[in-house]
Amino acid sequence: MSKKQKITLVGVFAAILVIAAVAAGALNYRAAQSGMKEFQVEIVSERDSYAQVETYRSHAEYLGEFLRTLEICEWQESDYGIYITGFDGMQEDLENQYWWCVFVNGESSMTGADEIPLRDGDVYSFTLKQGWQ
Repeated sequence: MSKKQKITLVGVFAAILVIAAVAAGALNYRAAQSGMKEFQVEIVSERDSYAQVETYRSHAEYLGEFLRTLEICEWQESDYGIYITGFDGMQEDLENQYWWCVFVNGESSMTGADEIPLRDGDVYSFTLKQGWQ
């Protein structure tokens, strides 16, 4: 195989990888839904022996937008969007490594609440975790 053929083969292989990555991202992309959505919010704190699930309805397109209107949610604005500090009087405690972790349908979220689209039928869980792992 000549050097030119090898370069062409590597280029074709790289293009296939890029196309596959873009296709995978497009398939996993969760677009926001407009209109009314019904979903569940679960709040769990083993430290406080607390577990509650409620069903909500909202026109909000993103979780952060909804949380700003939820009376039991305690939050503050940050450079990165909404920062959740507590629920129903249960506060984070960073000194003892307690922090709120967000799950969507049982999977840990890789983005902040302002980037999580609200979707009909989804379950959004907030669990007070201890430790940085």
